[in-house]
Amino acid sequence: MEVLDYELMNKKFFKKGTTHMFRYARFFLGTLLLISGQSLCATLALDFIKPYDRYLWTNEPKSKGTFQIDVYGASSFHERGVRWDHTKICNVLQIWQCDQNALAMVQGFDPNSTIGQLAAELNGISDDGVRGHLIPSAHFHMAEFGISGKYWLPHGFSLGLFFPFVRMQLNNVKWCDCTKEQTEADLLTKDLLTGNLAQNVCNLGGPDICSGWKRTGIGDVSAVLRWEQDFPQSKPILTNVLLSLYLGLSLPTGKTQDEDRLFALPFGYDGSPGILFGGSLNLVWKHHFCGGVDLNFTQLMGDTRLRRVKTSYDQTELLLLAKTSAHIDWGFLQRYRLYLGANNIIRGFSFDVNYQFQKQGNNILTICTNDYISTIANSAESLKQWTIHQFGVDLSYDFGFDFAEDARLTPSIIFFYRKAFKGCRAILADKWGFSFVFSF
Repeated sequence: MEVLDYELMNKKFFKKGTTHMFRYARFFLGTLLLISGQSLCATLALDFIKPYDRYLWTNEPKSKGTFQIDVYGASSFHERGVRWDHTKICNVLQIWQCDQNALAMVQGFDPNSTIGQLAAELNGISDDGVRGHLIPSAHFHMAEFGISGKYWLPHGFSLGLFFPFVRMQLNNVKWCDCTKEQTEADLLTKDLLTGNLAQNVCNLGGPDICSGWKRTGIGDVSAVLRWEQDFPQSKPILTNVLLSLYLGLSLPTGKTQDEDRLFALPFGYDGSPGILFGGSLNLVWKHHFCGGVDLNFTQLMGDTRLRRVKTSYDQTELLLLAKTSAHIDWGFLQRYRLYLGANNIIRGFSFDVNYQFQKQGNNILTICTNDYISTIANSAESLKQWTIHQFGVDLSYDFGFDFAEDARLTPSIIFFYRKAFKGCRAILADKWGFSFVFSF
């Protein structure tokens, strides 16, 4: 019955060719939504600039032979974390657990190993929820910069290459020891573990958990083939429909997660290539007002390397001592964006307000050795689903309105703001950024 209603609407309001276009658009959007519902299992929950971001592409198709260079950047601020229940705002080091368990850190190892012998000394000490627990905190910051080039081919196709650069910083690292000094068990825990936690973790083969760090380097380079087409409408309100599709490849050129540093995040998809695909539907009313939806998806390919894994169900993410070869199957990344705005309302000035939702499901680890158990490793909170909700504003000005029609070079500038307001197991970082675009 719903399909019949759509057909009646099409016959009443649109010409035959446009009707076919809407059929294709509905089929395309429905197919993408169906695919997105079949996600299996993710990289860290942090919002990077992506090659399919709307502010890196023009609002309308360019003519064949047009070349475009973008220089863009962004900086985060008001960084905070959110845990699994969507509501508890916390420090970025607490997005998986509110505290870290030093007693559980030494569990699950060979009894004859150094760690196993330490666990035997602590065997009679019970975990009362306070003893051996520590609360970590730190300040995290990220800045991004990038260059992209796009060339418009015949029949509405364009090819884009994107070269991002990332700078991350973690500083002001603190560990608050919750262990009391009332019983013999408390004193022994402090003496063997928490009294000199950083040195003990390092001696046992763990990461450097007390030093801050700065990391700078290239992110994941991407190539995107895009098709877009205008469908003008001879209606008093709806004046144009823009449909676009894209297919791309993300290359693992960015730095991977540093397993020997505290919270040293990857500069992209953590060493895994990815297939990018999606599209958008943009409606224009009265030639200036616009609204639409962007659907963006990424399927990552798994990779195998040394990773830190859990050896006990009670262990916490920042105090993992075991490092072994493990294969990871990444989750299916989904991002949806809804927007309303206006194009060229005052000469070349345009804007839009938007809502953006990102999601990934559970990662799956497969241990490649017989030393540890995959089931225990997959109980890690950092492998579970995460989400981010954002509100945004984009402002742009096309200086082509101030140049002669035959000008060979026309610049434009874009400013954007993102406010992260909700999420799950994620870093909520507000962000501002810019993009300078030169078309010739």
